[in-house]
Amino acid sequence: MSAAELFARANDAFFDDEYEDAVINYTKSFLVDNTNPEVMLRRCSAYQKLKEFQKGLDDAAHALNMLNANQGSRSMLARGHLQKGICLNRLKKYNEAQEEFLKSKELNPNEKSLAIWLRKNEEKLADLEAKKQREEARKAKEEARKARAEAEKAEEEAKKAKAKAEKAKKRAEQKAESAPPAPAPAPSPSPAPAVVAPAPSTAQAYRARHEWFQNDAFVTVEVFVKQVKDSDISLSFFDKSLSLTIKMAAAGSEYSLELDPLVHEIDPKQSSYRILSTKVEIKLKKKTEGIKWNNLEGEDTLPSHLAGTSGSASSVRKPKDWNKIVSDIDKDPEQKGGDQALNELFQQIYANADEDTKRAMMKSYVESNGTCLSTNWSEIGTKTVETKPPEGMVAKKYNQ
Repeated sequence: MSAAELFARANDAFFDDEYEDAVINYTKSFLVDNTNPEVMLRRCSAYQKLKEFQKGLDDAAHALNMLNANQGSRSMLARGHLQKGICLNRLKKYNEAQEEFLKSKELNPNEKSLAIWLRKNEEKLADLEAKKQREEARKAKEEARKARAEAEKAEEEAKKAKAKAEKAKKRAEQKAESAPPAPAPAPSPSPAPAVVAPAPSTAQAYRARHEWFQNDAFVTVEVFVKQVKDSDISLSFFDKSLSLTIKMAAAGSEYSLELDPLVHEIDPKQSSYRILSTKVEIKLKKKTEGIKWNNLEGEDTLPSHLAGTSGSASSVRKPKDWNKIVSDIDKDPEQKGGDQALNELFQQIYANADEDTKRAMMKSYVESNGTCLSTNWSEIGTKTVETKPPEGMVAKKYNQ
C-alpha cells in the first residue's frame, strides 16, 4: 500500500475517533515516505487525542526540523509551532508554550485556533504569576512570624535559666553535705520509627465513549459516564471549539474531551448541557441553522448543504437514530408489545446488555419487522436487516 493510501486511511480513522488506528497508519505512511512533514503533524494531533503529549511534542519538533531543513512554507511552519505549543501547554510548560504560540502568530496570524490557545495559555501564565506572588507573600509572613516566635522563645528560655540558677544556688546552700545525691532521671524511651505511607500513584486519564447526532438547529454530543454531579463538570463553549473536563470521583481520575476546531461555528450563549443517569448530554447551537455537519471536528471533507424548507415530502428515507431509540427504552422499560413471553425474554436480554448490544437488538428487531434479533452491532450497524418470515409464511406489506 502506498504512503498516500496509508495517509488517507489514517485520516479516516482520525475523523472516526479511532485515534490508535490513526497513529498506526500515520506511522506506516511515514515509514514508506519519510519526507512528508504533514504526516508528523497529523500524528501529533492523534497523540494529543490519546493524551500522549510527550510523543505529540516529539512529532511536532520532528516536523519543524524537516520544514526548516527544506524551507517549508510559512503556513506549515505556523502549524508546526502551534502543535508544539499545544503539547507544551498540555504538559504544563506554559512559558515554553507561549514562545511557540508567538512564533506561530508571527508566521501566520490567522492560523486556526491559535487565538484560542494563546488566550488559554496567557490565562495559565497569569494564574501562575498570581500564585507565585501569593506564595512569596505567604513565605515572607511566615518568616516574620518565625522570627518573632524565636525571639520570644529565647527571651523566655533566658528567664527560665536565670530562675533555675538562682533556685539551685539557694538549694545548695540549704542542703546538708551528707544528703544523698538525687537519683538520675530515667532515660526516656526512644520514639518508634514513623511508618511512611507509599505515595499515591498518578491517576490515569479516564476513558469514556462519546457519540453525536444533529437536527437543523442543534448538534448533540453524548458522553457516556455515570454518577456525575454538576460540581464535577467544567465545560467551556467557544465559537469553534469545546473544552470539557469531568472529575470522576469514583475512579479517582479525570475525563477530558477537547473538540478543537469544530467543523462549523456555534453560538456559545445558546449552547447548554444536562446531566442524565448514564450520560452527559451537550447541545451545541448551530450558528447557521439548517446546515448539515458531515463531521464533528476538523475540516468538513464533504460538501455541506442546507436542509430543505419547502412543504413537499422528501423521497429519501431518513436513517433512524438508534441511540435515541435505546434511550427511550431505557426510560420506559415496562413498554410491551407482541407476544408476552417473547417480549419478556427480549426485555431480560436487553436489560443485561451493553450499549452496542442494545442498539443491535433494536435495529434488527425493527428493520426485520420482528423476524430477526441480532446482538452484533459491528455486523448489522451499517446495513439494513432484511425481513425473514418463518418457514411456510410470506412477508407482505401492510396494505397488501
